[in-house]
Amino acid sequence: MALKKQKGHFQINESILATVETATPEYVQLTQLLFNDCVMFYVSQMSSNLKLFLSTSSDSLYNVYEKLIRSDNILNAARIPQDLRRAAIKKAAGVVKSWYTNFERWMKRIERSKTCHTLKKRTRLKKKAGKPPVLPQSTNFPIQVYSGMFKDDTGDSLVVKLWTGKAWQFQKVSYKCRELPPDYVKGTFSLIYDESKLKLVWVIQKNTPSKGKLVDQIKAYGKLRILSIDLNLDDPIVVGKVLEGYEDTSVVVELANLRIKGNNRLHHLRKRYLGKIAKAKSLTNTRTELGVLPPENLCAKLWKRIKSLEKELVETISNSIVEIANYHNCNVIVFENLKSLKPQRGKYSHRSNTKRSFWVAKKIQKRVEQKALNRYSIYTVRVNPAYTSITDSQTGGKCLRGSQVGVLNLYLWSDSGLGKLVLTPDNKILCSGENAARNIGLKYLAVKFEKPVVFKDAGLPTGCVVWLSKPVGKGNVVIPAWSCA
Repeated sequence: MALKKQKGHFQINESILATVETATPEYVQLTQLLFNDCVMFYVSQMSSNLKLFLSTSSDSLYNVYEKLIRSDNILNAARIPQDLRRAAIKKAAGVVKSWYTNFERWMKRIERSKTCHTLKKRTRLKKKAGKPPVLPQSTNFPIQVYSGMFKDDTGDSLVVKLWTGKAWQFQKVSYKCRELPPDYVKGTFSLIYDESKLKLVWVIQKNTPSKGKLVDQIKAYGKLRILSIDLNLDDPIVVGKVLEGYEDTSVVVELANLRIKGNNRLHHLRKRYLGKIAKAKSLTNTRTELGVLPPENLCAKLWKRIKSLEKELVETISNSIVEIANYHNCNVIVFENLKSLKPQRGKYSHRSNTKRSFWVAKKIQKRVEQKALNRYSIYTVRVNPAYTSITDSQTGGKCLRGSQVGVLNLYLWSDSGLGKLVLTPDNKILCSGENAARNIGLKYLAVKFEKPVVFKDAGLPTGCVVWLSKPVGKGNVVIPAWSCA
């Protein structure tokens, strides 16, 4: 049974994999084929009248489309149970909605290319838009089993209603899975028939108490404590600052630091395994009459090892960030919005593009967001990274970084690299990661308090105004103090 929602709580859904054994695996395959036929039927019905589909709310989908299955003689003769029909409707709605969103995006790109004045730019944008997205001709979704489709769950076996080709029968299925985490309960599950193997994926649910809106927390306590994170391409991959801001004075105080390494080790091992894969390919005769055709599952263990290395790093770092945020009683974890930081030929060097292509920053942000909310009800937000690396967090002035510094005969610069340090207007050398982490947190607090924030460094009687909130239109644009000078 699905877990009921409680007032003052938000529901968390996670998945857990189980191995399956049954005496009739062919029935699972037949049920999966029938389920996907049902999904494609509803996809055709929804796509044939897009206006009706887009105007129908998610709560009204069953009333509009459920009875249309009677028009298909084959599906109507199968007498598909109501729970399976409704699962197919939800899947079909997701397919059509995804296609329509991609189609709208493609149309905007085509219209944008038509407004260009030059033929070269118009051709480039049209080529970039690509071909129009189309609806799938077939699907291979696993069977979504709702509560009315199974019964008698003992913890290692249950009874599922399956299609035999002529009728619906309850069949016993044995499964093995790990123990559930604390406070989680089982909901529905998916039954998968893939390459003659059976898998079962449980949806486990938990109600977590909510701490309320951040605005209410600020009004209640008069302050907001955050953990601001700066993610780097090199080690340390994570540089964090625990900052606390007070609403009445807008004074921000630094409480703790965080530095985590591990990125260089990942790059080293990845290059090592990729070298072994390249050597194995050079020793393998992969040339055929059709050209170069590498054998299937070539160096599968090495590829799996590379993926496991990335997963291990992401899980370790995300777990450390969440536990430190909870230890310091932080309300929010703040990251930079790094969508635009992608590899680009001609803009960055080959080495820099390689690092960007293998960067695990987005995976870390995603896992931190999930773990922080699920475990401790801590929110995760992202801010615009503009000016965070070139603004002095201690004086509010404009810093020099990288090639802007010039040639300095300092062992510190040559040892750490120009990109890891910044030069302030008063000729102080600061760590670029720590400086950026402070600015990320200050920038978020300036938006939340809706007024300029004053950063007070430890040991100094007064602070400096670093970030200003400048209203433009409906929202707020946070800018550095030196840009207004």
